[in-house]
Amino acid sequence: METWDKRIFLNKILPMVCVLAMAVFATQVQAEDEKTTREITLDKLDDENFSIGVQAGILSIEDFGSDTWYQANLSYHLNEFFYFKANYAQGEGGLTSFEKLANVSPLLDDEQRKLKYYGLNVGYNLMPGEVFITPELAFNSAFSFELGGGNVQFAGQDQFALAIASQFRVFLTDWLAWDISMQNLIFDTQITGVNKTTHNLSFNTGFSIYF
Repeated sequence: METWDKRIFLNKILPMVCVLAMAVFATQVQAEDEKTTREITLDKLDDENFSIGVQAGILSIEDFGSDTWYQANLSYHLNEFFYFKANYAQGEGGLTSFEKLANVSPLLDDEQRKLKYYGLNVGYNLMPGEVFITPELAFNSAFSFELGGGNVQFAGQDQFALAIASQFRVFLTDWLAWDISMQNLIFDTQITGVNKTTHNLSFNTGFSIYF
C-alpha cells in the first residue's frame, strides 16, 4: 500500500505541483516585465515639456495652385493631453486659372505671391498609443487635434487666419519624434475681385526634438 501511494505521488501529484509552480512563476515574471514596460513608456512621454520641430510639405492656396510649404514650430506640453504650439510657415502661390487662360498682366508680382503665416495653436492628444513595426518592435504614438489662429501675409495684405490641424506623431526615441500633419488655413481675400473665404490645405512631415 505504501509503495502504491508513493507511485501516485511521484507519477501524478508531484508533476502537477511542479507545472503549477512553474506557471505561477512565469506569470509573476511576465507581470513584472509589463510593469517595467509601462513605466518606461510613461517616462518617454512625460519627461520633456518643450519640443521644437521642422516640417516640409505641400500647400494648396485656393485659386493659386500648390507649391512647397515649409514650417517650424515650438511647443510647450502642459501635460499628457494638452499643449501649445507656436508656428511659422511660408510658401508661394502660382498663377491663377484666369492668368493661365487669358492673355493679361499678372495679378500679383513675385513678392506678393509669397504666403507667410505665424500663429498659435492649442493641441489635444486624442489617442495616445503604440505603433507596432514587428511583434517585438513598437514605438509610442499620439494622434492630436489642433485649433488656433494667427496672421497671414499674402498678396500685399495682412489677414487673420483660422487654423485647424491634425497631427500624428511616432516617438522614435524619448527625445525624437516623426510628425505627419494636415492643416487648413481659413482666411478672407479680395484678390480676384470678389470678397470670399478661402480654404488653404497643407500636408507636412518632419521631425521634432523634445527637451
